[in-house]
Amino acid sequence: MKSQNLRQLPIPSVMMGQPPVKYEPVSRSILKGFSAAWQEAEEARSEKPMQKFLELHPVVLVSILSPHRVWVFPQQALGKAVGGGWQPDFLLCDWTSNGPEWTIVELESPTAKAINTRGISHKCREAQQQISDYRTHLKEKWQSLQVNGLIGSHQQTRSWIIIGRRENYEERDRKRLIDLRNDDIEVASYARLYGQLSEMVELRRPRRRLDKVLAAWRATKR
Repeated sequence: MKSQNLRQLPIPSVMMGQPPVKYEPVSRSILKGFSAAWQEAEEARSEKPMQKFLELHPVVLVSILSPHRVWVFPQQALGKAVGGGWQPDFLLCDWTSNGPEWTIVELESPTAKAINTRGISHKCREAQQQISDYRTHLKEKWQSLQVNGLIGSHQQTRSWIIIGRRENYEERDRKRLIDLRNDDIEVASYARLYGQLSEMVELRRPRRRLDKVLAAWRATKR
């Protein structure tokens, strides 16, 4: 299906059996859950606790988008012609005025590093290669994938690699990541993901709490 025709598609209420993610309002309690899962992942030196948490709370991943109507698919199987299959950690579909726009998210351990003394780390390169493989497969097999619900997957997919605790990069290290960003791959830490979730919580917190804040502010103006 041509890109221009994607704009003409009606927005579905369900994709691949799933409703879109609700992201308004977002409770502050999710931040505590994120911190607990992050701590567990640190202790396990593995991304698996974060994978589990994000599967239960997909709204966290909505925070990396400028969301419209969003679906989050964890470990969506992508068949390979030679047998077996791939499973991106997460596939996100944001249905915009241009139609469906897909994002791949790959998780690595919060104890891993994106950058080491030699440049981009082996773990980060592995994730980059996985993303490259997924993108190629999505473009080459888009017709069969579309039949299975991945509409518009032939387009270039934005991608994120979530790795490491924080992003205390020196200037030369930031420059090393520019090539990935130029390829539409964003490398972000768990601290950055937490920060973006915090912003979403503040913007989309329960209305009744916001009403109380506004009422208190108005009272000071009397």
